[in-house]
Amino acid sequence: MKKSSLLFYLLISLCFVSCKTENSVSNEVWLKGKLINWGNASKVLSAQNLEADFGLGKDIIIKTNQDNEFDIRFELNEPTYYSLGRNKLYLSPGDELQLEVDYKDPEVAVFNGTNAAWQVYLAGVAFPKSGSYLEGGRNLKSEDVAETVALAQSKTEERKEQLQALQTSSEFKALEEMRLKLDYLNTLLSMPVYGSFKDYWEYSEVKKAEILARIKDDLNVMSQGLMKNEYMKHPNFRDMLHELVAANLKEVGIFTHLEFTPFMAEYDEMGAFVTQLELNGLTNEMQVQAKEFLAADHALDYKEMVNAKLKEYAALKAGEPAFDVLFKNALGEEKPLSDFKGQLTYVDLWATWCGPCIAELPAFEQLKEDYKDKPVHFVPVSIDTDLEAWQKYLEKHDLPKDKEYLINRLDLSDYKVITIPRYLLLDKDFNIVTVFATVPSDPETRKIIDQYLEISE
Repeated sequence: MKKSSLLFYLLISLCFVSCKTENSVSNEVWLKGKLINWGNASKVLSAQNLEADFGLGKDIIIKTNQDNEFDIRFELNEPTYYSLGRNKLYLSPGDELQLEVDYKDPEVAVFNGTNAAWQVYLAGVAFPKSGSYLEGGRNLKSEDVAETVALAQSKTEERKEQLQALQTSSEFKALEEMRLKLDYLNTLLSMPVYGSFKDYWEYSEVKKAEILARIKDDLNVMSQGLMKNEYMKHPNFRDMLHELVAANLKEVGIFTHLEFTPFMAEYDEMGAFVTQLELNGLTNEMQVQAKEFLAADHALDYKEMVNAKLKEYAALKAGEPAFDVLFKNALGEEKPLSDFKGQLTYVDLWATWCGPCIAELPAFEQLKEDYKDKPVHFVPVSIDTDLEAWQKYLEKHDLPKDKEYLINRLDLSDYKVITIPRYLLLDKDFNIVTVFATVPSDPETRKIIDQYLEISE
């Protein structure tokens, strides 16, 4: 580490010691540190608790100075997992922590302070979306399933030794021991799809079940005792719930002993409702579903969450005022969305890494050409975090830099942008027509644009 960084952390440590009060029992968490290589990524400490799965987590916005340093304090009532960039943290009431986190490489993060060793351990966790120990397929060397089992066993033992060496709370240790089981299982469950990428076989759900049936004993032994409500505190467990009860796996003798608890079943039903709400908005059908959910025998916590979601999405109904947000074009010039007031406005939220977004860009450009003499704005807004990749894409495709815009995804929170592509349609008075507009290639898009242009004439 550079001398300046060492001095920075020494000063922080001294500050922490001098600033402690005599009464050390507190629900306040104090974090100080530095964010590195953040680009246009959201500077937010994201809660990974159950409520966060439904868009109701209490995220902490991080404001940095010109040197990308920050100092934040917030109240926390119970130990909670968080994500900061690609790093995972486990924070408890009263924690005081100094950290330096690199967006591009979670394993080089530096931690000092309360339970710093826990955070260092978490910096080395496997990524489930990369097949855990398969690391995006890099560690899959052959079609021999026994080799993958051996890999999962070896990595699990290695991580278990690291975990056992820590002085941790009983809850953290139990949750992380459970994570080791999940990473073992996910490594094996991901093998069929990554094997297809290497042309070991053609992928299908039938082929997946056939391959995994050969190692069903390994999968069943490792999954014993998994379905406990207390594990719902762990984000990885919630992410794998459906895989653990998949019907196609049960048909070949895998996970036949695993079933949802009533609490998990409620979580699943709540998740299905929220997913449809996030995709389609507060349609009449969704309002009926919400009414039925609230009338059913569900836990009060879930009913309160449904009511909170209804309140959020009610602000996005047709006729409601649009939320103003601030873009920057590729030349660095700021442009508020409200500047487009006076004409119908169709906003395309996209990114260079989003395949479906890229597929729709030719249709979007055709709309711009076909309506160039009409009172309608077509506004492309990227949420890219890699600014260099965005600029290169614009140059490669000869797109006008003064009319191509960028925004931090966090600044779109009022519009509940969970996935992209996403399209907004606003009328000339800056009111919402729909914030779940159809894609440019859909004929319905032209129909609704023509309809509102006729109204405004």
